[in-house]
Amino acid sequence: MKKFLSHNNEIILRKACAEDAINLNNFFKSVSLETSHFGLEPDEVTFTNKQQELIINKFSQADNALLLIATLNNKIIGALSFGVGPSKKFQHVGEFGVDVLKDYWNLGVATELIKLLINWAKENKSIYKLNLRVRSDNENALHLYKKLGFKEEGILKNEMMCNGVLYDLINMRLMVN
Repeated sequence: MKKFLSHNNEIILRKACAEDAINLNNFFKSVSLETSHFGLEPDEVTFTNKQQELIINKFSQADNALLLIATLNNKIIGALSFGVGPSKKFQHVGEFGVDVLKDYWNLGVATELIKLLINWAKENKSIYKLNLRVRSDNENALHLYKKLGFKEEGILKNEMMCNGVLYDLINMRLMVN
């Protein structure tokens, strides 16, 4: 667990636990309604609370996966998930996604979650590379990732469609070991 102060608010960062399932589902539903950068449409956020609990437990039991949440006054305001590839040949590299409720943007929540991931990955000697994909028009996210040392690896043209509009995704990576 890590705490940090932002605008006089004490934000707690920690690994998600099974008891967070309901609140995490509510968080993802809210995020899907607030931004088109989220990877799912609102009608695709359909995990039951029991399914979410199983997902959290799977993350908790894995040595090479991580599910973090950020809370403010016991409310989930941010989340980060990281997982590696399914086969032995890809166990050293994984992809992450990070989301923050819109009311809490620009408070450093995503930055602190990603820093925790980077530190965890450096301590986890089996992880060598962190990957992410970000929409090319998401300038704030691109700035943050570059500030944290991520490098662009390539562009996936017309990879995401939101409301009939095609967007490019930028692949980014950070070598950690």
